Amino acid sequence: MTNAILLAMALAFSTLCLAHENSFRLINNGNEISITTADLEQMPSSEIRTSTNFTPLSVFTGVRFSELAENYAIGSGEIRVFAWDDYSYTMPVAELLQYNVILAYKKNGSYIDISALGPYVIIYPRDDYPELETLDVNAKTVWQIKTLEIIE
Repeated sequence: MTNAILLAMALAFSTLCLAHENSFRLINNGNEISITTADLEQMPSSEIRTSTNFTPLSVFTGVRFSELAENYAIGSGEIRVFAWDDYSYTMPVAELLQYNVILAYKKNGSYIDISALGPYVIIYPRDDYPELETLDVNAKTVWQIKTLEIIE
């Protein structure tokens, strides 16, 4: 391949990544919408001060799943969360509500860059609940989120 073709492919890929970097898809009852960081910032924000399996003690800012459930008619079933690398995990909505889990878009006051596991990450308050110090919760701490699919 010529350098021009390689450059064009690199630019197209970076544009695609940037286009999706500040939004994720929500699939609910066959309906698909795009939710942006700006949409999330219109809702009340919450903070969780905790460590994760990939970060030291940090302050994460985001939206509680209770707010997402209310604003986007998410029922009491499960949510399957998909990351950009196609990793996915399914978690019960009741658990997300019970522990006031957030969909974080900031860490220590700064937006989470895609290169730093952002722009969105599921954050449990692990340090507040000893029962959350499990491999299962580590697996549920999905980062680089691209899609939330509601399973009723």
